[in-house]
Amino acid sequence: MLKLTFIHGAGVDAGSTADVFIAACGYEGRARAWAEGFETAATTKLAFGFASQLEFEYQANKTWFRENNFEIIEVGDGDFRESLEHRLERLNFIDSSAHFEIDISCFNRFRLAHIIDILRTLPLRRVSATFRYSIAKFTAPVEDSAPTITVQPVIPQFAGWTTRPDRPPAAVVGLGYEPNKAIGIVDLLEINNATWAYYPLGPIDEYHDEVLRSNDSLLKMIRLDGRCLPYDLQEPVQLFHEMNSLVDMLRGHFNPVLIPFGPKLFALVSLLVATVHDDVGVWRVSSGNLEKPVNRESSGHFISMHVGFEEVVRTDEL
Repeated sequence: MLKLTFIHGAGVDAGSTADVFIAACGYEGRARAWAEGFETAATTKLAFGFASQLEFEYQANKTWFRENNFEIIEVGDGDFRESLEHRLERLNFIDSSAHFEIDISCFNRFRLAHIIDILRTLPLRRVSATFRYSIAKFTAPVEDSAPTITVQPVIPQFAGWTTRPDRPPAAVVGLGYEPNKAIGIVDLLEINNATWAYYPLGPIDEYHDEVLRSNDSLLKMIRLDGRCLPYDLQEPVQLFHEMNSLVDMLRGHFNPVLIPFGPKLFALVSLLVATVHDDVGVWRVSSGNLEKPVNRESSGHFISMHVGFEEVVRTDEL
């Protein structure tokens, strides 16, 4: 398995020299915002569609991707990993290295986790990826939220393992504006006194206000203890280093689990932190198909982050 060796920012207007561009062909208007606004020189371009919720902008996105030389792959979540691995197996990567460009804006957390795990398990010596994210225009939260039906590791490969099962759990939660979902899972795990929460600050002020309002009960419990932490949505590398340091500290006393509500960018950073710490899990809290679809349009604000995985030779192999 390849190890995460670097992570740094990337310019949003930089031209891509990726071997493979991967995007999600979903129902949101922002699904093609990055690919439409910035040129990519990738020779292989893949747009993964879905098997359900083919509404809103789905057909328009599908048409655009097809007309711009993307291969459209429409699969359910259960077939996503096999479909992606099958297409990557057909490619000939030079010098045992590959570079990917990946628009994560409309991938769900399940598919995003599989993408990260596939990158670090490719039979290559070096793999790098530039992740792209389109911040959505503000849309008001759905007040009548669907019930939670899934609380489990996002995929088995990110379940986390521990050699100290006697230690109590701790949660690092990324806050979104889903009303009361974060405090619901904290209450379920009975870890009110061992929860750290991150809330986003970004270029669209309305999101910040709604996140604080929707999580008021949880924030009242943890703010005085300094366990409520802001992060700059436009500085994901800084978020990675802060979360990685927090998790490293918690591992001395707890079994940490990362629970990424909110922006997909927080989910990406959580998964990258978990690649550094095998004993840290990333959990998915979902309403499944009961969740009401929302058509999120691009705000025109884009964020990029560049990461690398490499084969690490153990000293006893030299």
